[in-house]
Amino acid sequence: MAALLGRTALAEPEPRPPQLACVERHFAVTASLVDGSWRVHADGVDTAWRRPGPTRAFSATLDDPDVADMFVERYPGPGPIQPVTTVDSDPGRIRVESLFRAAYPKKGLERVTFFGHPIQVHQKAAPSLARVAARLLAVAEQPQVKLFLATLGGGYNDRMIAGTQRRSAHAFGLAIDLNPKPSHYWRWEKGGWKNAVPQSIVDAFEAEGWAWGGRWYHFDTMHFEYRPELFDSNCQLPENLSRARP
Repeated sequence: MAALLGRTALAEPEPRPPQLACVERHFAVTASLVDGSWRVHADGVDTAWRRPGPTRAFSATLDDPDVADMFVERYPGPGPIQPVTTVDSDPGRIRVESLFRAAYPKKGLERVTFFGHPIQVHQKAAPSLARVAARLLAVAEQPQVKLFLATLGGGYNDRMIAGTQRRSAHAFGLAIDLNPKPSHYWRWEKGGWKNAVPQSIVDAFEAEGWAWGGRWYHFDTMHFEYRPELFDSNCQLPENLSRARP
């Protein structure tokens, strides 16, 4: 009868993705069905859980991600340091900014000391950073570890990522850069992935929910950011969806 009246039957509503509960918990946001599709409401912005349509280029996904894009690539740590050779493999580098604005507002910034260096981080990240420091105490006098803790590249900094219009994790008080001098950054280097950060530093941060920029094809080895959702198996997409976008 609907066809005879010139109407098209409505598509079935999208089932609620189980990962949404994990996103709501980590970012203190809500999700609801809108016109049959799930959308996440954060900081006055509605973002699709998963945008329909063809696969998009990696650069387009970085600039305008849906929420599921943040979990398309599974973060490979904790674990041994491995060179990253797969083009555009940057697990954790995709961020929906409205979620981070909602979960980590500027009013939550606080000043802490990390191995004698005063920095600002968000109060939600500060306890875990203190636990990182406690883990590092046992190795802090080892020459290579001491080198990376001798100075810091910074903590909170309300800025864009270099060369982009995307806000840095530093802008939310979620990132800390270790000593830049012995570090490697993809914009500075030629010849692909490089790293000098010792395994013990990476292990200490990842054990407390901090993702490392050395796990990226676009590597930034001084950089660690507080991303507990990346370590939560309840947020992970099924394997058949985790590689559906570049």
